[in-house]
Amino acid sequence: MTEDLLLKYISGNSTPEEELEVTEWKQGSDERKKELARLKNIWILAGLDVEMDITKKEEEIERILAIIRQLNSSEKKKTLLRKFTRYAAAAILLTGISGTIGYYISYRKFNSTTQYTEIFVPNGERSTVLLPDGSTVQLNNESRLKFTSDFRSSTHRVSLSGEAFFNVKPDKLKPFVVEMKDFSIEVLGTSFNVSCYPNDSIITTFLQAGKVKINSGKSDDNVVLSPNEAYFYNKSTQESKKIRVKDHRYMDWTTGRLTINSETIGEFAKKLERRFNVKFEFGDAEAKKHIYSGSIKDEDISTLLEALTFASNIAFKRNGNTITLYSKKETKK
Repeated sequence: MTEDLLLKYISGNSTPEEELEVTEWKQGSDERKKELARLKNIWILAGLDVEMDITKKEEEIERILAIIRQLNSSEKKKTLLRKFTRYAAAAILLTGISGTIGYYISYRKFNSTTQYTEIFVPNGERSTVLLPDGSTVQLNNESRLKFTSDFRSSTHRVSLSGEAFFNVKPDKLKPFVVEMKDFSIEVLGTSFNVSCYPNDSIITTFLQAGKVKINSGKSDDNVVLSPNEAYFYNKSTQESKKIRVKDHRYMDWTTGRLTINSETIGEFAKKLERRFNVKFEFGDAEAKKHIYSGSIKDEDISTLLEALTFASNIAFKRNGNTITLYSKKETKK
């Protein structure tokens, strides 16, 4: 496989015929599929899809070509992996993107002039993304963010599924809009958190600083949030409410904490599944009803489970990534 063809594929500039050729080639081994997926990530993480100093761009491309040359040499796979890891870390520092690089990034061309970047963070991961306008987005587990690669339109629009904390760079001439399935949020420069997972019944927006306007599509339903206010929208009933919040529990995840306030373990289990990439089951109906409040570091699932069982009448059994919760009275039978 030629270097030029692989580079065109990684940069998203290959023709359909060339893409098919590379796709057939990479199917030849898991190592090829794995490394090409990572190289596509590197291309974006290094900022090579946007305008940058031509000398710097040539240097970065040459480093990617060096990896491609080694990819074509099967006896150097171990060396490739070590060099790839070092390069990926450098690329992350260069562009201000932190966290693991295990998430999937892809391009999707909708027409000849507009190109979109889509970022997905899987279960068990978190990551921070630097947008073309200088705004930053912290993405929580199992979250997806999509945006145009150049941000040159009159409005900076991003599409979100999952949870994210936005720190938007002020720009009075170009409003920043977060689009979700049920409504959108418009800001001029602010910090706020949004949780809109597809399998959650409630969408939550919490404003840390600045001001945002929530647009439901109906002019009489638009809601403006001030700092320390939260907005809740029930997708099933389409009911909504705005409250003032005394703490920052809705953004604690950005600092590695899990904070809950009078939630059942059935509701909390969804967050734990996304955070630790595990599956929860319930050994009895009563176990789902236990209610928790508090804040805990989310560094280790075993420690967290021990804390939960110590604080309530819950016991658990673990089999690999599957965790079954029981009421302790049930385990005594």
